Amino acid sequence: MINPTQINDSVMQRFSRLMANHRLAHAYLLVGPKDSGKTQTALSLAQMVNCESESPKPCGECTACRKIISGNHPDVHVIGNDETESIKIEDIRFLLSRAHLMAYEAKTKVFIIRDIELMTLEAANALLKTLEEPEANTLMILTTSVPEIVLDTIKSRCHTVKFFSSSVNRITQLLIDEGVKDQDAHFLAFYSEGCMGKTRKLIKQEIISRRHKVLDEMLLNRNNDSFLKDLSADPQEAVQALRLLLSFFRDVLLLKCGVSITELAHQDCLKEMEKFAARGFEDLSLIIRQIVQAKELVDENLNVRMSLSLLREHIWGN
Repeated sequence: MINPTQINDSVMQRFSRLMANHRLAHAYLLVGPKDSGKTQTALSLAQMVNCESESPKPCGECTACRKIISGNHPDVHVIGNDETESIKIEDIRFLLSRAHLMAYEAKTKVFIIRDIELMTLEAANALLKTLEEPEANTLMILTTSVPEIVLDTIKSRCHTVKFFSSSVNRITQLLIDEGVKDQDAHFLAFYSEGCMGKTRKLIKQEIISRRHKVLDEMLLNRNNDSFLKDLSADPQEAVQALRLLLSFFRDVLLLKCGVSITELAHQDCLKEMEKFAARGFEDLSLIIRQIVQAKELVDENLNVRMSLSLLREHIWGN
């Protein structure tokens, strides 16, 4: 399903101009942060090149557009649906077999390969031939958030399109229009680093209520042994709590350096931030190092309970 709020409008405008001038290439590499709308934009491009409407394209209403939206178009394929799974040579062989066939009903066959940094070397080498000798009426769209580890031979055969995060103000307003409270919308926009897709994930994870729980327990409740025990038993919850704390203390440092409250994610916690900002830089740096160390222990599947207890003591000034 395509979410219009996650489509990069400036990128789509660029593709629209290329298409109007008959200059659309056969392969593109979409580069940008995770959850910055690369896949949604790729699907929208698949609609654009196959839209049955005269104008505007994509219309979102014709048969081709609706099939692509629902994931049921026989000539539009998405590879790499699981972020934790590598893209294997079998996946690329499937793509190649489809690329050589005549289109069932599309004007242009579209192959979207997500997160190509997860592609095995064998799969990458198998893809190169298709990139070098593209089939007629075929569009390849690759995406990545870490272009540094993508093979140069693949990058050189694609036109790179860079994605940039949306403005915090734009995402904040979109969320407010959807009924999210002003301060919660502001926090989500900052915490998601301007990525609407990440914002959606955070909302599903109930990050707002979790943020309040973490900050209340760590900043206002010294006798929180039960909370620390629960965190120690759940690595995912521990990582999320530590990221929230790191974000909070980042804001504290920025506030201490004179940054405006409007530029901080946790602006609804001004009273608490001011209290910590009164402490020295060395003290705050110690807290941040302890948060980072605790997260490293979680990542390494080590016992984090002692580190969380030490973090609590540093936060409370002991």
